[in-house]
Amino acid sequence: MRTITYLTLLLLILISCKNIVPKKIYQQPLNVESIIGEEGETVLIGYVNRANLNLPEFQAWFKPEYENIKIPEGWSVNYLPLGKNLEFKLFLGTWCGDTQRELGGMFKLLDLLEISEDRIEMYSISEYKDSPLGYEKEFDILNIPTLIFIEDGNELNRIVEFPVESLVEDFSKILKKLPYKDSYADF
Repeated sequence: MRTITYLTLLLLILISCKNIVPKKIYQQPLNVESIIGEEGETVLIGYVNRANLNLPEFQAWFKPEYENIKIPEGWSVNYLPLGKNLEFKLFLGTWCGDTQRELGGMFKLLDLLEISEDRIEMYSISEYKDSPLGYEKEFDILNIPTLIFIEDGNELNRIVEFPVESLVEDFSKILKKLPYKDSYADF
């Protein structure tokens, strides 16, 4: 009888411990409109998530940029607390060379900040920089990629098309709330 009691107690402990460990929840790809672009590439249009970028066609440019970005040792430890209350809006174009160059690095930094996928709202626009919902107009999106940092529902800052110094330096300045103007701020 004592053995059954101990086994029951052990089982209850194991079950409760399993619920304590947080699980990373991966999103499923959103049902998104896609068309063939002017150069034969796949163009996603509308709300997307990271799972939508898992097609081999997109991973061909996303993965190398994700893996190749140079991040100083200890960067995430220093900046992790600064990103904990932020949300992000990301406008991109799967057809766009600038998106293809910058998106992997942006996501590497967001991953190091432990930004969960539900805190990143992504919107892919056409080669004409528009979409059926016109969401890009609300945020005055003229160049992509545009990553908007949002704190308490207000825009903190944004990186537009390419970094001013480097993605790491630009992220660092924005996270520290230092003076920062994106590449097109004075236009």
